Amino acid sequence: MKLRVALLGYGWIIDRHAQAAMTLGPEVIELVGVAGHHGDRAAAFAERYGIARATDDWATLVASDDVDAVVIGTPNALHHRQTLVALAFDKHVLVEKPMAVTVTQGEEMMVAAVTAGKVLAVGHMWRYRDEVVALRERIAAGELGRVVRTHGYGVHAGWGPSGWFVDPALAGGGALIDMGIHAIDTARFLLGDPQPERVQASIGFGVFHEDRIDDDGLVIVDWDDGARSLIEFGWWQPHLGGLEAETEVRGTSGFAQIWPDGLPSAPGYDHCSVPMYAAQLADFARCCRAAREQGPGSPLPAASAEVGLTALRVVEAAYAAARALPWRTR
Repeated sequence: MKLRVALLGYGWIIDRHAQAAMTLGPEVIELVGVAGHHGDRAAAFAERYGIARATDDWATLVASDDVDAVVIGTPNALHHRQTLVALAFDKHVLVEKPMAVTVTQGEEMMVAAVTAGKVLAVGHMWRYRDEVVALRERIAAGELGRVVRTHGYGVHAGWGPSGWFVDPALAGGGALIDMGIHAIDTARFLLGDPQPERVQASIGFGVFHEDRIDDDGLVIVDWDDGARSLIEFGWWQPHLGGLEAETEVRGTSGFAQIWPDGLPSAPGYDHCSVPMYAAQLADFARCCRAAREQGPGSPLPAASAEVGLTALRVVEAAYAAARALPWRTR
């Protein structure tokens, strides 16, 4: 049975989800409505994808009887409220990362999903990229021995976002919560989803850009399996040390990385590709069907609420660690 989906937002990320839905076909995903702050932009988006309904009233759309699930791609500060409203109206939710701007909000969202008996997934789409999954399987098979350290990247070179992305009140932070969070979750996924035990960070604010938000930094995560992950993140960087979500893995028996050949040179190469968004959306749809048919205990998506919350915990701890500055040389 198809999943009838409402889209909240009409920006780049929702465009990816819409393309993913088109890839899967209407027998899997039917896009029934789109909502956003500017009704004319929502209408233009709806026309582009043949969506019947467009509105600036997202709450009314979410409450509609012909909506089974909601995909949320609005500014981060809206994720918490929109997710809670959707769950209260008995809808499944796929919310973009970060799932919220605070861990407390994320916890409330998880509790609400369990209470409602609905699927809550978070947009950590690199878990669905073929190359990432392949390296995870090699690590799980013991090919690299015991993993000692990973080095991951969440960097934009020569570019950074604008608008609400650079407003901490709407975004919850800067490059760390936007880009670094992907690299953090990719490292965790490769390692088999250990839990973070300690987080350290050094973060620069307004280093490469006039906006006083974090645009450069390093995060170190000690996981409970004994591995350590170094994460580089930033916007407007002068050099790209690795593709978005690229992760190097060092083990006691070997070394590997997701894209060993570096930046692909094929014409038209799309790194943040539609197929991984389609795989994520298909997984979400499968879990929604299973929840309807099996009830409690049904399978969770690979990018579950727990996944989103753990990544957010690391981000929140990193910001706190950077602010603490426990000692300083003189």
